[in-house]
Amino acid sequence: MYISKGYFYFLLLAVFLPLTVPKAEPTETQNSEGTVQTPKPYVSTMKEKGIDPEYNRHMFVEPELSKHSANSQQFWLNDVLRFGLYLRPRQESRYNLDFNASDKGYIDRTIQTSSIYFIFDPSPYVQAKVTLQDARVWGGESPASSGDIRANFFNNTADLYSKNQTNAVSLNQTGVREAFVTLNQLPLHSKLQVGRQIWAYGDQRMIGGGNWTVNGLSFDGARLMFNYENFKIHFLMARPYWTQSGTNGVVSANDPKLNSAATGTDTTLLGTYNSFTIPDWVTLDLYSLGVVRKWKKNPINPVTGLPESSNDDPQAMNRSKQNQNLITTGFRLTNRTKGNFLPEGKSWDFTWESAFQTGTSGRRIQDPYLKEYLPNEYDNSRTEREKYTGQMHVFQTGYTFFKKLRLGGQVLYASGDKNRADASVSTFQTLANPRFGVIPYFNSVAGISENINAQNLYSKSVSISYKTDSFGEFQVTYFQNDKAEKQDAWYAISGAANSTSSLGEKNPYPVSSDKGSTENYSNNSYSSPYALGKRIYTEVDLTWHGQINDFVSLWMGFGYLNAGDSVRNYRNSKIQYNTTTQSFEWNQNYLQGKNQLARDAYMAYAQINAAF
Repeated sequence: MYISKGYFYFLLLAVFLPLTVPKAEPTETQNSEGTVQTPKPYVSTMKEKGIDPEYNRHMFVEPELSKHSANSQQFWLNDVLRFGLYLRPRQESRYNLDFNASDKGYIDRTIQTSSIYFIFDPSPYVQAKVTLQDARVWGGESPASSGDIRANFFNNTADLYSKNQTNAVSLNQTGVREAFVTLNQLPLHSKLQVGRQIWAYGDQRMIGGGNWTVNGLSFDGARLMFNYENFKIHFLMARPYWTQSGTNGVVSANDPKLNSAATGTDTTLLGTYNSFTIPDWVTLDLYSLGVVRKWKKNPINPVTGLPESSNDDPQAMNRSKQNQNLITTGFRLTNRTKGNFLPEGKSWDFTWESAFQTGTSGRRIQDPYLKEYLPNEYDNSRTEREKYTGQMHVFQTGYTFFKKLRLGGQVLYASGDKNRADASVSTFQTLANPRFGVIPYFNSVAGISENINAQNLYSKSVSISYKTDSFGEFQVTYFQNDKAEKQDAWYAISGAANSTSSLGEKNPYPVSSDKGSTENYSNNSYSSPYALGKRIYTEVDLTWHGQINDFVSLWMGFGYLNAGDSVRNYRNSKIQYNTTTQSFEWNQNYLQGKNQLARDAYMAYAQINAAF
C-alpha cells in the first residue's frame, strides 16, 4: 500500500508523543504537620469559561445564540459531564435553478437536523465528545405496507427498494457525527485529537463543517495541535474515502466487493494549517493541504492488451496505475482576530485569501498538437502527466456604521481552463469546503441558492446589513457571477461540470446534470455554433435572522436568480455541433421546444434553530 512521507511522519508523531505524557499529580498531599489533605475534585474549565469552540462545531447559529449555548450552566450534569441538544427544521422551496423552461424542477421540502451531544472533561489531560445526529426529510420514512395511509406515520419500518435495485440504501441518516478523544499537555504544550471530528479553519473556504447542509461534514482522522497565545500550528490527516472493510462483519459502504455502486478510490487528506496573530490588529493563516488518491490497477483488454475503463474509475484507461496528488497552498490575512467575528471597537474589517494548486491528476495525456496538426508524426506512446495549475483569490471588506449598519463587498476569482483537453488542469479544484462561510458572511461563497461552486468563477458581490435592537438582523446581497474563462463550464455546488455532450468537444468527465452552460471543451472555435457567454447569472438575496429567546432563533431568506448570456446562448441555440460527423446540424431540442430558456429562478427557506 502506498503511504506518503507526510502521512508516515504524522503517524510517528501520533504514536510516540503520547508515550511521553507527564503523569497525573497524586490525589493526596501532606502538609507540614503530616496531615493528609485531599485536593478539591476537578472542575472542567469549560464549565467555568464556556465550551471551547472546538467542541461546539456541529451547530450553525448566529454568534449570540452560540455564545449563550456555550456558557449555559443548566446542562452540566456534574462538574465534568455536559450534554446538549441541537434541533433545526428547515423548509425549502427551489424553482428552476437549471433555467430550463421544459423542466423547471420545482422542489418543496422540509428537512430536519437533530443532534444530542455529550462532552466529557474528567481531567486536565483528556477530554472527549460524542455527537449523535439524525438528518432526514419529512415524510421520508418507508411505509409499513403499500396502500395503507397509516403506514406513512410509522417509524423504523423496513426500507422499500425498487425491483432491479442491487444495493440497499438507507433513506435517512442517523449516526455518529462526532466521536473523538483529545489528549492534552503533551510535549511542547501540544495536544492530539483522534477520531471522528469536525474541522473549521479560516472562513471555511478550504475546510469546514458544512453545517448549512442537512447532514454536515465530519472528518475521520487525527490532528496534532500546538496552540500558543499568539500562534497555532496544526498538522492534520483524514480518510474521507476508504474501501477496506473491517473484521467480524464491520463493513465499509465504499467496499466495491460488497457494494456495486461504490465508485471511488482510497483517498487521504493531509496537511498543515497555521495561524499567527498580532492581537487586535491582524491574523495571518498559512496552510498547505494535500489530497492523495490511490488509483486501482486497471483491467486489461485481452484483445488490445491496453488498460480499460472501469466502473470505479472512468479514467482508468488513462491513469496507468498512478496516484492523484492535489496540493493546495495558500494564505489568509484578516483583521478579524477573535474567533473570526467582526473586530471589536473597529469599523473596518477586511480579509484577503489566496490559494495555489500544484500536483498531478494521475492521468497521462496524449499530445493534442501532434494528434490534430501532425497526424503523420503522431505517436500513441507520447504522453505527458496532467498537472494542476489552478488558483483562487478572494478579497472581502466591510465598514460598520453606528455598530449596526454594515456595507460590505467581495471579489472572488477561481481560475478556469481554456483547454481541458491538454495536460494542464487550470480549473481550481475545491476541497472539503462547504461553500458557505460564517455569519455575517454565511452566504458570501455561493449565495443562499447554493447553485454554483468556486470553480471557473469571477464573482462580485455587495451587501448591506442592519442589526436592530429588538427585531433581529436584515441583510441584502447582490451577486454577479461570471465565468473566469468562457471556454470552461459552469460548475455545480458539488464541483461537477454542468455540461452536455452537444457542447463542442465531448467532455470525458462525469456529468451530473444539464444546466445549460456555453463552453468549448478543447478551445476549438470551429466547433462552437454560438457565441461563448460570460455572465452565468445574477442573484439577489434577502435574509433575516433573529432570536426568539435565549435558546431559539428563526431564520428566513429569499433569493432571486436571473440567467446570463452564458446560459441564454446555449438554451436559445438553433444549431449544434455534432462531434461524430464533425459538422453543424439543427438542434433537435430547439425544434421540439425542449430545454429552452426560462430566465428566472428562485430559492426560499425558513428554519428554526434550537441550541441547548
